[in-house]
Amino acid sequence: MTLRDADPDELARWDDLVWASPGGVDLMQLAPYAEVKSASWGHRQMVHELAGFPDVPVLYLVKKVPPFGQLWYAPMGPRVTDPDHLRAICEDLRSSGAFAVIMEPAIPAEGPQTRQELFATTPGLEDFIYLQQGNHTVFIDLTPSEEELLASFRQRARRSIRKAGDAVVEHRTDDDAIEAFWTLYAPTVERAGLPLRPKDYYLKAWRLYRDLGQGHVILASSSDVVAEPEAGAYIWQHRDHGYYRDGGSVRTPAANGLQYRVQWEAMRWCKERGATTYDLFGMPPSWLLEDTTHQLHGLVQFKTAFGAEVSDTVGTVRLVLDPRRTAAWDQLGLRIYSRLTRGRNPLFY
Repeated sequence: MTLRDADPDELARWDDLVWASPGGVDLMQLAPYAEVKSASWGHRQMVHELAGFPDVPVLYLVKKVPPFGQLWYAPMGPRVTDPDHLRAICEDLRSSGAFAVIMEPAIPAEGPQTRQELFATTPGLEDFIYLQQGNHTVFIDLTPSEEELLASFRQRARRSIRKAGDAVVEHRTDDDAIEAFWTLYAPTVERAGLPLRPKDYYLKAWRLYRDLGQGHVILASSSDVVAEPEAGAYIWQHRDHGYYRDGGSVRTPAANGLQYRVQWEAMRWCKERGATTYDLFGMPPSWLLEDTTHQLHGLVQFKTAFGAEVSDTVGTVRLVLDPRRTAAWDQLGLRIYSRLTRGRNPLFY
């Protein structure tokens, strides 16, 4: 077993390596995401070389939290689908020097029992709070024609798209558009009761992917007499993958259903640029779709209207490598560091 830093050639080909991972690509395992998190996390781009398994590149965010040591986090990674492969990675990580490693592997889940079986058979692996909404998501196949794709949507989505046929829709990448999108996004997150980071965090990320030629804003108004956008989305697209990262809308009768048109335009835009898959990012687990108390329940009707089923993975887990230091971190360290960093980052992770 070998855990090592990626060499210069591997760093130059990082996107290729992540795309070739058994679990495929995720935005958060690509190098730009380390820049998004750089204000509060360092990072290491590592390669796990394990006998009997393909080599796997993993972007680990690293936070030094003295005197506890180092905490590592692989956002939406490692991109492995085989529980045995993950177990081998866990053994590999015992040489990392971290007291704990948080992970979100791409292992498919058939229900909560998949997660429990993984804990029962992997020494040191334990339950952890969910950090990323994308552990449960909806993937849209963009390979059919536009006519076939539209026909695959449920009636609710098709009706809303037709209703918004006269809407004014703009694809933009300028800073004014990003600012306008923020005015939609922030109130939407707050209405949903979800945590909101500082404005600068989002603008940095949106501008970064925009400057890489991978991200843009879609803004929509119900008619040309409406002065301000009423719905919008930030869309990431790279190679064959499109990704709905953030969205927002106002709560007015005229804007009702406008987000369906925004998503349709996003899918069309990604498809025109060569994407074959579109990730709607974030859902309750498929076995909790009827649970009205789930924090993401409000997304169920909207995202399932596009016809695809929910894709589930095992979610966020934690590998405890030093039980004593991890216990001290849980009891004291996290509370101290969260208080120290709350001003610039109200969400520790």
